[in-house]
Amino acid sequence: MIKAKELREMRPQVRYQDGLHITLEVVYASLYEEAHNQGIPAAFYYDKISHNLLGTDVEDCLVLYHPDHLKDYYKVAIRIKHQGNYAFVTVNDFGKSTSMGNEGSKEYLKETFRQKGNTAEKVGAAIGSGLRRLVKGGSNRQKLEEETNWYTMVTDIFDRIIA
Repeated sequence: MIKAKELREMRPQVRYQDGLHITLEVVYASLYEEAHNQGIPAAFYYDKISHNLLGTDVEDCLVLYHPDHLKDYYKVAIRIKHQGNYAFVTVNDFGKSTSMGNEGSKEYLKETFRQKGNTAEKVGAAIGSGLRRLVKGGSNRQKLEEETNWYTMVTDIFDRIIA
């Protein structure tokens, strides 16, 4: 179970006016297909988010992660709330990244992925975040580049599927 206080906004919430058909299963199928078609390594599991200490206020979510980096890349939680005919889709990241362990780099990357803009800007920001990490605390350059590239690819998927 994921604690709500561990979640960070990755992207602004998206609303669908005719959203009755928007479910975690539909989002999973769309994300899975897009990742597979683009050759992006992505794996998924269903989990719950706890909003209080007792675990009595929970909501379902879909978690996206890199299949080879379950514990050392950020994970992404996708949540859907329905109200009337509307569906509100929220995308949060959580967990930790060993390559991007520097708090400044994490905040910079998070802010970059949250903003709408062109992919080139996001790629540049991801690379900039990685370079900051290298300057401030050393890391394996190739691993860091692979990780930032993966976040960029995942962001591209969200730009196409959840927009």
